[in-house]
Amino acid sequence: MYVVFVTGGLASGKKTVCELLGKAGATVLDLDAIAKEEQEDEQILAQLTEAFGDDLLNANGTLDRRLLAERAFATPEDAERLNSICWPAVSERLSDIVLGGGCQMRNSNELVVVEIPLLVESGGFRDLADEVICVVAHEDIRRARAQARGMSPADVENRLALQATAAERIAISDVVIENNDSLAALEEQVNGWLAAHRARLEL
Repeated sequence: MYVVFVTGGLASGKKTVCELLGKAGATVLDLDAIAKEEQEDEQILAQLTEAFGDDLLNANGTLDRRLLAERAFATPEDAERLNSICWPAVSERLSDIVLGGGCQMRNSNELVVVEIPLLVESGGFRDLADEVICVVAHEDIRRARAQARGMSPADVENRLALQATAAERIAISDVVIENNDSLAALEEQVNGWLAAHRARLEL
């Protein structure tokens, strides 16, 4: 199994890179999705409501994620509080998947791609990857993409301010993919990485 982490800032295009790798046959995991599953755990829900308010729960007992994001990304301290509650369980789950074979690899050459936005911020995940790909894009392009998805300008600026810089992500990455142009240009870079990866397997 060969594990690749794909990281990048808000609206950089990391999900699209993962989707392209998935179409090429990779097993793709979304760490945000794993985190959301863990947030529904009874103990974690209790910690979240204690830290951010009892009104985080909907009438049916599920988590109001929009309200949680609004409060958890208000300040760096709040973001750190959220991470301290959620990341231990997420880290354990990811370790089990990667080290314990939880993704049910078909063979030793299985390519497993993990979309992990907060790789720098999480600290301890880097050692689980054989390779890290960082997707970068100009901030003005990322702002426009995020707002096109429905995020308010204020929310976009809050998220950008709390996230690691591109330089910090690049510093812990092995490969940098630029996503400032067309989808075709992005796909060409992904295909180039795939070709190099497959060539290494044949050595």
